[in-house]
Amino acid sequence: MENYDDNLLDRSVLFVENYFEKDKKSEITTKDGVFYSRHSVLTLIDKTCMMFASTYEGRVKATRHNLKQHKKTTLLISEDGLAAYPTKSPDHPDCVWIFNHHYRLETIAPNRTRIFFDEFKVSTEVNVSIGILQKQRSRMYEMIYYYSNVREKHKS
Repeated sequence: MENYDDNLLDRSVLFVENYFEKDKKSEITTKDGVFYSRHSVLTLIDKTCMMFASTYEGRVKATRHNLKQHKKTTLLISEDGLAAYPTKSPDHPDCVWIFNHHYRLETIAPNRTRIFFDEFKVSTEVNVSIGILQKQRSRMYEMIYYYSNVREKHKS
C-alpha cells in the first residue's frame, strides 16, 4: 500500500474509490496492488484527462452531447481506450469508478454486487445492483465503440 501521487491513472487501474483517512482521499486498486492518493478521485481523473489534452468536464460534456448519457456519464479518458464508468453519481461519496478490464459480477443483495477481476485475483463490493453495473458497462463499451469509429473516419 503505497502513495500514488506521482503517478496518474493508467491502463493498470482496475477501480478507484473515495477514501477518507488522514491525508488520503482516494484508493486506487491496480493490477499491481492498492495505492493511495491525497487527491480526490475526480481530481485524479481530471489530471489524467489533462495529460490527453482535455478535462474531466470536457470529456463528460462531449459524451453527453454525442451519446445522450446525461446521468452517471461514462468517460473516455484517453484516445487509446482508457475508459471508466461511475457506479453512482460522481459526487456521491460511495461512487466507485470501474475501469475497462474484463470482470464478472455476482449479486450479493438487491443493491450490492461483487465485482471479480479474475485475471488479477482482485475483487470488490459496490452498493449498486448488478443491473446498474451491466448497464454502465454496456454504455462504456458503446462509448468506446463510438469514439473509435469517429477516429477511424478522420484518419488521413
